[in-house]
Amino acid sequence: MGSEGARRYLRATVFALAGLAALFVALFVRQFVNPDQLDPDWLRARGAVLFETPRAFDPPRLLDQSGMPFDGSAFTGGWSVVFFGFTFCPDVCPTTLTVLREVEQALGGDTPGGAGVGVFLVSVDPARDTPAVLKPYVEHFSPRFTGLTGEFLDVHRFATQLNVPFRKTPLEGGDYSIDHGANLALINPHGHFAGYVMPPFDRERLVQLLSVLRKREA
Repeated sequence: MGSEGARRYLRATVFALAGLAALFVALFVRQFVNPDQLDPDWLRARGAVLFETPRAFDPPRLLDQSGMPFDGSAFTGGWSVVFFGFTFCPDVCPTTLTVLREVEQALGGDTPGGAGVGVFLVSVDPARDTPAVLKPYVEHFSPRFTGLTGEFLDVHRFATQLNVPFRKTPLEGGDYSIDHGANLALINPHGHFAGYVMPPFDRERLVQLLSVLRKREA
């Protein structure tokens, strides 16, 4: 190959590499700067599913851990994570809430202007989980977590809208437990059901997911 051919080959190689670099930058920008186009594979690796069209739901009629009415207005203005569980839960619920506490801390939830992600525990055992029972339970994990309870039918209606099943399971001696879905429901800043995260939950993957979601406008 002559010197002119070598120069042409070099120029072509440089342009090709520049094109590849531009493509990688564009993919990065699409993924993280324009988060409306999240890569499904990226989401799947974090156990997450986002709906193409977020789903509106009826305002819940619940009580928070202080006994105050809760109508869902607290879901607006920022992303929220909703977990359905109960205080008598022996393993899944405390484990999940511990991970969510670590996620909140990693997002800066214990500093002014931090996290920007609300965490809500909705009790699927409202008969036992009164506000007085819920308050110390959720505050044990984080003073910024919100516990929700209410009439059984109101809890069931809200859980159904967020695709979380639950049912009472009788135990020996007349006691009972609650079998329930363990997905984390994702509520966007407009107060719409935007998707969910499936267990098992990993602190780092949840932090990555919520960090990106916080940059979304919807």
